[in-house]
Amino acid sequence: MDEVEVVVAHSERATLRVGDVFLKVDADQARIDAEVEAMSLAPVPTPEVLWSRPPVLAIAALPGTTLGRLGGPSTGSPAGWGAAGAAIRKLHDAPLPSRTGRAGRSIVALAAELDGECEWLVTNGVLPADLVTRNRQVAEAALRPWTPAFTHGDLQIAHVFVDDDEVTGIIDWSEAGQGTPCTTSPPSRSGTRSTWTT
Repeated sequence: MDEVEVVVAHSERATLRVGDVFLKVDADQARIDAEVEAMSLAPVPTPEVLWSRPPVLAIAALPGTTLGRLGGPSTGSPAGWGAAGAAIRKLHDAPLPSRTGRAGRSIVALAAELDGECEWLVTNGVLPADLVTRNRQVAEAALRPWTPAFTHGDLQIAHVFVDDDEVTGIIDWSEAGQGTPCTTSPPSRSGTRSTWTT
């Protein structure tokens, strides 16, 4: 192999590709443990876990290509998108894992976080107060009770691999757990996350 590719890197973790192996380096061993557990429970294709030695998780590369890249055009066919939707519905219908995922926080906790974000937007002059207030009112529709489901927690098109219109695997399970099947993860002002409804 000629090089090590940095797939993603930030203050919490980094993912490197070395040939056909992905190395996830994470300072929080609980996240690695949760990812391994979620992949073992998920009734959908996931990468093979090659080994795990704190603070590194090694997983095999998946065949096929992703449905696309965030901010770019979709490379997935309509049939590939349909297969991805079917896989996520199968995940949502599976028995619940024990862990409450990122998207499974209580309505009270989500509302408190949203209120804090709204306050930050107004206090820092990012958006006009009336616009923030109106959109906070609209957000109430999302803060309704839900029936918990097995969720991925950070589902986006770059995490779903397809080949010949079949899902070959879904990656990045560190945020998986019980949550709402309506969205996968909330946005934040520090960076946006893709949400995918089914």
